[in-house]
Amino acid sequence: MASTTTSVTLATATFLATFFWVLFLVFDYRTRTKKPSLLTSIMLFGHLWLAALFLATAKIAQDSPDPFLVWFSFLLIFRHYKTVINLVFYFRYKPAVPTPRFDLSPRKTTVIVPTVGPEGNPAFDEMVGGILYNKSERLIFSTATEDGEKRVETRLLKIKADLEKGTSAYQTERTLPPLDVNQTVIQIVSVKVASKREQFVRALKQVNTEIVVSADDTVVWQPTFLSATLPAFASEKVALIGTRKWVKRLPGPAPDASLSWLTNAWNTYWFGFRNAICATYLIRQNFEARATNAADGGVFTISGRTLLVRSQIVQDHVFQHEYLNEYILGGRIGPINADDDNFLTRWVSSHGHHIKFQWSEEATITTILGQDGWRRYIQQCKRWCRTTFRQNPLVLFSDRTAWWTHPLTIWTTYFPWLYNAALIWDPLMVGTFWLTKFYQESEHRNALTAGLIGFIWATKFIKTAPWFWKYPQDFFLYFFPIPVWFLFVYGHSALKIFSALTFWDLAWTGRKLPTLTEPVKKNAKNGQAVPA
Repeated sequence: MASTTTSVTLATATFLATFFWVLFLVFDYRTRTKKPSLLTSIMLFGHLWLAALFLATAKIAQDSPDPFLVWFSFLLIFRHYKTVINLVFYFRYKPAVPTPRFDLSPRKTTVIVPTVGPEGNPAFDEMVGGILYNKSERLIFSTATEDGEKRVETRLLKIKADLEKGTSAYQTERTLPPLDVNQTVIQIVSVKVASKREQFVRALKQVNTEIVVSADDTVVWQPTFLSATLPAFASEKVALIGTRKWVKRLPGPAPDASLSWLTNAWNTYWFGFRNAICATYLIRQNFEARATNAADGGVFTISGRTLLVRSQIVQDHVFQHEYLNEYILGGRIGPINADDDNFLTRWVSSHGHHIKFQWSEEATITTILGQDGWRRYIQQCKRWCRTTFRQNPLVLFSDRTAWWTHPLTIWTTYFPWLYNAALIWDPLMVGTFWLTKFYQESEHRNALTAGLIGFIWATKFIKTAPWFWKYPQDFFLYFFPIPVWFLFVYGHSALKIFSALTFWDLAWTGRKLPTLTEPVKKNAKNGQAVPA
């Protein structure tokens, strides 16, 4: 009885706190909007739904003959409602197509590639080939050091020669003809600081086109990537575009004659598993972005691996100042170098512009992940998780615009990504089910347990299905019946909890940054790079 009373008290407090938060949101919306809509103000009370469900569950469980069954039902909804919503809108999504009067061509774009240099980057040559085949007006490499500038310049000589002869790996793999590389102006600049944000802003000084494309130096575009993506700008309200991400499936390592057959087989298996894990991580993001963008135009972030933005947005001096001087916790921690794509996404949305996620085979970027070992990938995962715990609270409680512009994205992405941890919720759901009278009085408890675990198992397949559909061998090797994929899922939950407790760590883990020839330090006041 005491536990049910405590549950009702907690649920009531949660509902009241949420109710007063929504009242604040209504006031906030109406003071920050030029022409506030009465309907939107009323609809903001829809954000009470989860708190109301929690309170209703506590009340019903208090008088129920099987209270644990009531709480299990709540956990089932709480854990999987977002999957159901996202599935509906995933299939309702439609990519943008060019309109009759649409005249935005690749020649009206400038591509900026912040880079630390071509060394150790197996995708660099193909990255350059993909960009040049798209025939943008200008390609700017923004390097972190003068030495990096020279290394890029030297590497480009060979890449351009191969492309003109038609012998590059990019052309051979896609059966493409020789390319006149002079169709795109190529520039190289250096900022003498390993900061993607400052490298990007430095390159913007050379931009005189309508659209800026920011691309990582590890992504490879389709030959018609820009032509397939630019139609998303057909609406003048759209200011930022993201695209579908894919990971190249890598062949296993060559057998080592000094090792046994079993050891070589294990190395191949483990390498393939790492490649698949890295791939499904990005593919899950594809699912989320496509679904939320179809639902209400929202997206958790437009990935900086490749994004397209209107030049007027990023060339604005106010934007650049804020972009280079982002701090958290009231200005106590920063400036932040990572999270650049999250900042841009939030800025565009909060300033009244629209965002489009362009999903198609032609508008796909491919990257290489999983070949550098677990240590680097785990470091990347920590950086990505810390970004979530730094940036999502900013969207929810500091900026707050998404509450009225993207209400479904709030509940399918921004909040769930903060509390989702399979290592906690899955055992809690199974344990609660075992405590129900329905389960304890059943003659088929083993079958019920197997059914529930099978259901949990199946839900984890939904977002990763595109990878396993294309490579069914990976499904049987890593997902079912060999469940090693789940070891990572629950291990990642532990990593996520650790990252939440260390979110203030701003290190760009997982990225190899150069040692600068001229030491620099950050001015604590304005975040600019100055000689040490």
